Amino acid sequence: MDVLVIIGGAGMVQANAIILYFIYLVFIMYIIFLNYSKTKRLKKMNETFLMIIHDIKNYSANIDAAGQFLLAKAYKENNSSMVKHLNIIANNIKEMNGLMESYSKSIKLAETTKENINEAEVVSLVNEAVKLCTFYARRKNITIEVDSPWSDRIVKLDKSKFIRILSNLIMNAVKYSDENGKVLISIYQDGNFINVSIEDNGKGMSENELRNVFKKYYRAEDSVDSNEINLGIGLYGSRKLARSMGGEILVESTEGKGSIFTLRIPIKASPMFSFLGIPIVLKKKDKSKPA
Repeated sequence: MDVLVIIGGAGMVQANAIILYFIYLVFIMYIIFLNYSKTKRLKKMNETFLMIIHDIKNYSANIDAAGQFLLAKAYKENNSSMVKHLNIIANNIKEMNGLMESYSKSIKLAETTKENINEAEVVSLVNEAVKLCTFYARRKNITIEVDSPWSDRIVKLDKSKFIRILSNLIMNAVKYSDENGKVLISIYQDGNFINVSIEDNGKGMSENELRNVFKKYYRAEDSVDSNEINLGIGLYGSRKLARSMGGEILVESTEGKGSIFTLRIPIKASPMFSFLGIPIVLKKKDKSKPA
């Protein structure tokens, strides 16, 4: 009788384990399905938006061509008033095309999800990120300067992620800088890391803002105009991407004086894989230390 009870108990444990395992599998499948559905919807939205941008650029090209024809005629007739107004139209079309190009590049960069580690020249990548923010900086008459001890420093990294992070940090600096100000980007090596620091001359952050600045959906106190355009992925997303590369984003700020955000990327990234879209960085054991 005792033997039968033991067998019965073992069978119950095994049945419960199977049920729990089945529930676990269903839960995992549900998470995968949700992630897949969300990714599919976002990709469709991005494709639609890119098509709209393409159409706007076509109309813009037609308007620009007509404007150039009228401008040439105005110059020929020596009509200074017409020349002035047509030049305003031409400049605004140029600005609009630049904005559309920035939107397009940002969407294409955001769609890149797989790891693509290649050798790249770090200063060129920084300059590429700066170009994405030039039109917004111009609106506030802000100068963006790049300071680097190298002209051709080669590093191994994911170029798309690097540019996404940097363009967001630069846009953030421009957004919170005073008009006619300056954003300084400094590139330097710190041990086994390449550091890229973005310094602005804005209002800086309070202690509370510093504690919360990397939280998802957090918006700064006394934030600038809510209509301000933001092409970036947010500081939360930027830090997440940096960590997926084995790096980090650090921040220091003084209220009333500005902020410095520093992107730290390892010169040789740690091995990394992901589970359900969550990056996992494997740290190598330090063999110099005793076990």
